[in-house]
Amino acid sequence: MKALLSFVLLTLRQPGVAARSILLRQFPNEAIWTGLFLAVILNALLFGVLELFIPDSGELAMFDMSSESPGLSMMISAVRSVLFAGLLTFGGRWLGGSGQFMPILSLLVWDQLLQLVCMSIGIAVLLISPQLGSMVFLVIGLVLLFVLLNFVNEAHGFASLWRAFAVVLMASIVMVFAMILIVRLLGPANLGLL
Repeated sequence: MKALLSFVLLTLRQPGVAARSILLRQFPNEAIWTGLFLAVILNALLFGVLELFIPDSGELAMFDMSSESPGLSMMISAVRSVLFAGLLTFGGRWLGGSGQFMPILSLLVWDQLLQLVCMSIGIAVLLISPQLGSMVFLVIGLVLLFVLLNFVNEAHGFASLWRAFAVVLMASIVMVFAMILIVRLLGPANLGLL
């Protein structure tokens, strides 16, 4: 547990070093997929528990994480993560990077687990003080963006975070259009949206 906490702190302080450490370990594909599904399940559990305390908290999730549709929401979350990893891989290669899909997915899995830890802290602060909680969520968002940029930078071997920012921006724009398409195909009511 102490090693995990120290790696979390390393990731927040020096995300490039943490990314290199993850990439050098070359986790087996089964471990990466298991980590992805663990992150998806923990995310659903977090929003499920949050909904018990704050009934209107479903608005915090991109899709409904309530007990009415946990399977669908977890499937969509997993597909979203895999699609984003693919877009980061191909977008980075298009800009001259050398990243591979599975190493980038392993970085995204760690990023999602880190995001869950930070969001849990932010939610705890939000329950105590809404104003302070809003500021904490803003800081968490900026820190997690900085971590993601460093992860993409290390995975593709870029010399600058600006290229990584371009890759993340392109992938995010494509993700928005892909999610709109998925919502249109499956129907908003089926996804818990209005």
